[in-house]
Amino acid sequence: MLITMSEKELHCLGVIKDICHKRITQVAAATLLNLTRRHIQRFVNVYRLHGDLGLVSKRRNTLNFQESHVRNS
Repeated sequence: MLITMSEKELHCLGVIKDICHKRITQVAAATLLNLTRRHIQRFVNVYRLHGDLGLVSKRRNTLNFQESHVRNS
């Protein structure tokens, strides 16, 4: 299966993998990605449950509110 990820998601994936392999701490990762430690912890939990797919944006390839109303009209 082919997974489409943005550059930002790929960078985040690499950092999350480093956390899981205990190469860096969650605090260091938060600094690297300019996020909070809690947000990093959520990413780690999702990565452990769903793997690479867990870090892909769920909003990709979906219509926004205005687009959905134009198509339904």
